[in-house]
Amino acid sequence: MRWLGTPRPDDADAPTLVLLHGYGANERDLVGALPAVQAFLPGVDARVVAVRGFFGVPWRASGYSWFPGDVRVQPPPEMIAATADRLADVVAQHTDRAVWLGFSQGMCAAITVLRRRPELVRALVALSGFSFDAPQPADALLAREAAAGRGVPAFYGRDPADPAIPGFASAWALRFLREHTAVQERTYPGVGHGLSLPEIADVVAFLAPFLRTAGGRDAAAAG
Repeated sequence: MRWLGTPRPDDADAPTLVLLHGYGANERDLVGALPAVQAFLPGVDARVVAVRGFFGVPWRASGYSWFPGDVRVQPPPEMIAATADRLADVVAQHTDRAVWLGFSQGMCAAITVLRRRPELVRALVALSGFSFDAPQPADALLAREAAAGRGVPAFYGRDPADPAIPGFASAWALRFLREHTAVQERTYPGVGHGLSLPEIADVVAFLAPFLRTAGGRDAAAAG
């Protein structure tokens, strides 16, 4: 477990930020951005939970994937569901709700949790990634809530020419987020499949109100 700000391990109401890395990375990947995030968030004390993907990748001993099989192929629906439910269960052991941030394939994992277990998601940050198009149980509920002005707050940041994410995949994710969440959209031409300081600043501005107030019994999870 890591912290933004002063550690408050005995404070059950401290907000939690869940970090989900991209394909071939590991739970330490996004942690490297925390000093920059902290610089933009003075006075914030929040648990940071960086979860490791459940499946190894063949080309890197320390690299992991959120879903089994070839990253270029959408898994069968039952595998998508099983992975998202497993991830949700890991977090639900320790928290009622959290802010979820996913990069690349981690964005897909975070969105799938939202689509299956929306009660666990206080807000969503989706970066340089995609979403599977397999229908999920909470899709209709999310659409109704969004149409009524009660959509889950979301942030989607990307480079429109991201070389790692096919255009159709990012377009589907954007359409889904527009129809099922209260999404803020930002583009960062030239950043490629990565993060820039301007993007981190925008993400932090989005995160600030959620990390400055607690929402339920947010606590840390690790897996």
